[in-house]
Amino acid sequence: MDNAPGASHRNDEAAREGAPSAVSIGRTLGSLRRERGLTGEALGAKVHMSQAKISKLERGQLTPTPTDVERIARALGMSESAYRGLVTDAEQLRASAGRRTTGRRQGGGVEQLDYFTEEGRVRELRSYEPVAVPGLLQISEYTRRLLSAYLAIEYAEDASEEEWDTRTAATVSLRAQRQERLYEPRRTFDFVIMESVLSNRFAPPAYMLAQIDRIEKVAELDNVMVRVVPRTVELRFPPAHGFTLLDDRMVLLESVEATMVRERRTVDFYRRVHDYFVANSEADLEPILAEYKTLYADLARPR
Repeated sequence: MDNAPGASHRNDEAAREGAPSAVSIGRTLGSLRRERGLTGEALGAKVHMSQAKISKLERGQLTPTPTDVERIARALGMSESAYRGLVTDAEQLRASAGRRTTGRRQGGGVEQLDYFTEEGRVRELRSYEPVAVPGLLQISEYTRRLLSAYLAIEYAEDASEEEWDTRTAATVSLRAQRQERLYEPRRTFDFVIMESVLSNRFAPPAYMLAQIDRIEKVAELDNVMVRVVPRTVELRFPPAHGFTLLDDRMVLLESVEATMVRERRTVDFYRRVHDYFVANSEADLEPILAEYKTLYADLARPR
């Protein structure tokens, strides 16, 4: 990233003094935005955030994720040292909040736009999924049904069904953009799924059949590997939750609330977990997928 002028560099560093907090981070970003002569709306357009979110972040009303900070800081041309320090502050802040609320280390809440941004930098993506088809392999109807169910629960008291549909449509659209990266030869993808992923029905049989076809077609790409851990494999430990490794710099943990972790020891741990499931998987998908094609084709026939 290009360094800002010397005066800006000093302002960036001075604004970061003191213990990290949502207020201090927001104040730093807000000060830099005004210094650059941008409105909140203009900055939001640059980083694909709403003006309301920019305002809440700058006032410390919303705890920023490291990705939020990174996107805004890069858009504003923050000096390299201040930018790195501010991202670290955001990581520490989110980790501290996670320990207070759940007793677990957190790396920051993750939204689809976070995925989109981080995947844009990746050369090697390794994914493991025990429950649902990985997002990059999903057909739109599978995604829509999966997301609408989650959103209906998450926003049950705060949003109408129309708003759920709007949120779902936006996420489906962004996920389709993410999937275009599968066709970029400079990137490599290694997906490992449990066989139960193929039998878990999140859509009617006809859509599940289309979903199986989608997995089969993507697996034919030269830069994509899809592996299945057969249900007959005796596992050493239970497959707790899905995760995605982005190069060797970060892991996205997918549970009820997805989190981003950059800590080296954690990233290395999940790399070893991925290696374990790779070692217990089958790369020859034809016999396994054929079984589920037959199953869903039969279930899709009119009775």
